[in-house]
Amino acid sequence: MTDLALYIDAWRQSADAVLDLDPQDWDVPSDLPGWTAKDVLAHLVHLERVLVEGESEQVGGNAVPADYTNAGVVALRDVPVEQLRSDLRDLVARRAEGLADLPDPEAKAPVTPAGVDWTWDVALRNRTIDMWMHEQDIRRAVGLPGGLDSLGAQVTTATFSAALPYVLGRRAKAPAGSVVRWVVTGPVPVDATIGVGDDGRARRTDAEPDATLTMDTEAFTVLAGGRRGPDGVEARVDGDTELAQRVLAAMTITT
Repeated sequence: MTDLALYIDAWRQSADAVLDLDPQDWDVPSDLPGWTAKDVLAHLVHLERVLVEGESEQVGGNAVPADYTNAGVVALRDVPVEQLRSDLRDLVARRAEGLADLPDPEAKAPVTPAGVDWTWDVALRNRTIDMWMHEQDIRRAVGLPGGLDSLGAQVTTATFSAALPYVLGRRAKAPAGSVVRWVVTGPVPVDATIGVGDDGRARRTDAEPDATLTMDTEAFTVLAGGRRGPDGVEARVDGDTELAQRVLAAMTITT
């Protein structure tokens, strides 16, 4: 199985999970400021529609602007939940049909949200992460946990884990010689020790950690996904408390 096939399978699995959810109340707040669980569903419909039907707004760059995603939600705010669910089901089916023949991973994706510059590999990986993260946003909001051992969880956790050197060296600005170990327990485990070299660059190392951060899969992805700060998750700190807290506060990789 190629990475693209994995991304597509993971994206569809999370989309099916969202469509299977049947909470009593969709109008409950999520971890995303100003968005209810229904708004998260609307966001998924907006992006899938763009990818199926095309995009008129061309922003470019490497990231989808926040005002773009918010505008998509606002435009669908008055649409009933059942219509959103029906639309998402139809759009995912149409998009999956269009991806039956896998594209070249390194080719530029012809249609992306806001026209950002992504290859097919980046575009499909980002859709996997986005769909799974929003599945989890809805699950937490409506009190229906699950999906922490899915393909989407594996892709998302692996992607966030690969960014830990950036977290330690660039975001936390840990001084040279600092070594931090992340131990993620649960359905998708991680054990990564990252150190900052004399050149200021952070990379994996076998050195003894100054601080160890232990948390489960959900806490790791909630922190790295910018859903909550350190006070909103359970994480154990061992060793250098000041360094550990500094790193925890800098763990947001994407939102």
